[in-house]
Amino acid sequence: MYLEIGLIIIGIAVLLLVLFCIPVLLKLGQAVNDINITLQTLNERLPLILKNMEEISTNINQSTTAINCEVQRVAFTAQRLHTVMNDVVVGIEAFSPLALKYHVFRKATWIIPVIKGVNAFIRVLSGKEKV
Repeated sequence: MYLEIGLIIIGIAVLLLVLFCIPVLLKLGQAVNDINITLQTLNERLPLILKNMEEISTNINQSTTAINCEVQRVAFTAQRLHTVMNDVVVGIEAFSPLALKYHVFRKATWIIPVIKGVNAFIRVLSGKEKV
């Protein structure tokens, strides 16, 4: 008797389990259909996406190469400018001690402060600058 009651309870439990699983299985079937549609769409569009990515990578490589060439050209120009400026500075350093030996340059070092003083005196005298 107890065996029959136990089998009836187990049978009812299995029946309820099957009844609750039916909606889940239906939703799972719908999800599989949606995934199939999405997969088909993705497979149709994937070649175009890959082609676009190849074009983008080609454009990026070309841009990188062009920028690299320009940077090298600017670096070469800067190096040449540095060399020229270094030569100019070396030339000025070589010329400046000789220039101070000439009478004209010694007079210029004396005349320039005098001219500045006279200019300041005239500005104050004319009233453009107040003391």
